Amino acid sequence: MQIDYAAITHQGRVRRNNEDAYLVSAMDGEEPLVNQLRRTPKVCQMGLLLAVADGMGGAAAGEIASREGLASIAVYMFGHWGRFPSTSVTEKDLYRALMGAADCASSSVLRYSDDDHTARGMGSTLTAAVIWNGHAHFIQVGDSRAYLYRKPDLIQLTTDQTLVNELIASGSLTPEQAKTHPQRSMITQALGSPQPLKAELGKVALRRGDRLLLCSDGLHGEVGDEQLKEFMELNHSPRRTLELMLEVALEHGGRDNATALLLALDDPAFPLPEAGADIHIIPPPALELEPPEKNGLLSRVRRFFKGKS
Repeated sequence: MQIDYAAITHQGRVRRNNEDAYLVSAMDGEEPLVNQLRRTPKVCQMGLLLAVADGMGGAAAGEIASREGLASIAVYMFGHWGRFPSTSVTEKDLYRALMGAADCASSSVLRYSDDDHTARGMGSTLTAAVIWNGHAHFIQVGDSRAYLYRKPDLIQLTTDQTLVNELIASGSLTPEQAKTHPQRSMITQALGSPQPLKAELGKVALRRGDRLLLCSDGLHGEVGDEQLKEFMELNHSPRRTLELMLEVALEHGGRDNATALLLALDDPAFPLPEAGADIHIIPPPALELEPPEKNGLLSRVRRFFKGKS
């Protein structure tokens, strides 16, 4: 399968450090690269994993949280999904692996902060997707986002887990009021939280010509959905499209780190879109989830991450 992709990350015009991170991994056992792309894009039978994380915690803690979380995700997904024969697994297995990976990553970030008092309170968002079996299966924690562009529509696949969204849902706040609310950036879920993680899952069927965008709020908070759509419509390469988006984010103030991944799904293996058909976000099936592992895997993730520093 041929998938063209690009990534971009920038600290913005205000922040001293870049606490964002991104990951693209073919889940074939190769070493996962955080904030790096391999020269030759590969998609193995078990799919392509992509993720964006926005760290928080001050000093270098946020940077560690986002990278530690993504490294943990990649290791867990290979161990609980990628290493199995494609004929022996089901979609439910994939969702269980994604949920387990998020729990494992959250525990890993929390343990790191417990071990280092200077990193107390650190955390990270997570927006990740696995391209497998003709679909993008995604998981969401926090307020980084996933979008799907299918000409002529741009659809937000994920729902921000934020305080203002909860206030909107309860009727205490209107969408217009939320845009200027002083706590509009406060998230209600994060990797590294001592509370049980409540991640959101879903999937969307992919069609030839689709563009899949994952980005932190430093991008979507500065560049509105209409502008994101306009850049997609130009049909530039993924790299050039992201460069144009970042330019606008910086022109609008660049108040936060900005990171994005963009995939161009032009492979003939994807079916052509049906004229006039809507894009449907499909909820996951009911799952019986096992508790996250607490020992061997986390220690391997820790050794891997420290070896990259």
